[in-house]
Amino acid sequence: MAGRPLSGSGVASRALGLILVLQLWPAEVLGQGESGLVAPYVSTVTQDVEAMLDLAGVGPGDYLIDLGSGDGRIVLAAARRGAMAHGVELREDLVAEARRRARRQGLEDRVSFVQGDIFDAPISAATVVTLYLMPEVNIQLRPRLLAELQPGTRVVSNSFHMGDWTPDDRVSGRSSGGLLYWVIPAQVAGRWSVTGPDGDWRLDIDQSYQMINAELRDGGRRIHVDEARLDGDRISLVARQGNHRYALSGQVDGADMAGFLQIDDGDRQRVTAWSARRSEAAD
Repeated sequence: MAGRPLSGSGVASRALGLILVLQLWPAEVLGQGESGLVAPYVSTVTQDVEAMLDLAGVGPGDYLIDLGSGDGRIVLAAARRGAMAHGVELREDLVAEARRRARRQGLEDRVSFVQGDIFDAPISAATVVTLYLMPEVNIQLRPRLLAELQPGTRVVSNSFHMGDWTPDDRVSGRSSGGLLYWVIPAQVAGRWSVTGPDGDWRLDIDQSYQMINAELRDGGRRIHVDEARLDGDRISLVARQGNHRYALSGQVDGADMAGFLQIDDGDRQRVTAWSARRSEAAD
């Protein structure tokens, strides 16, 4: 759904507004897939369309998929920025309108629209996914987004959250719930064997979405981790042991990580390569 919900202040007023919408609108303006979930369609204002694309940094080289694409305005706006874009919409009349708009704007070579259920749509090739769906629909989609999208893929939702998955960013818009932004995190939970210049370390990571906690050991000695961050497929750790400070940065590729390690022992600094391989996955 590309649309703007009824205005309101706070979660309660927004929820009440949506209940009234669902009760009062006729069935033909609601989309309903095999999941049985429904989403009302209201056109997204241009300001919010552009703000969503700005938030995700959409541009040339991107492939955007809009799940619930309505009349195609987000898809077409992405194409005007140089991206390739695809829309999935359940209502046949809206798909036809989106295709007419693409022809009028000369964007047919950069966009495509299909009629279908968003829960069945292939999404793995996307670099950006946009949503304007109800919270329960977002939450039902969440496992697919995390499992099928590549780490680093950007997700923007107009107004509505993803349950306990905290957004990486949130900005205001003309929509009452604002615009929420996530980056798909790599799956890093488990035990890793780290190879560095001074021997092997053991790295244990607990993960909840993009939030991670790390424990680093050199043999039986614990190396205190001051900071652990995960941003898509990029990971960084800052740790210390005695007068040594370690700053690791690298990229995650499935069961492997690799990057650069800066070692500061107070008297000198050196930069070297490090790598790691997952030896035990999290339960």
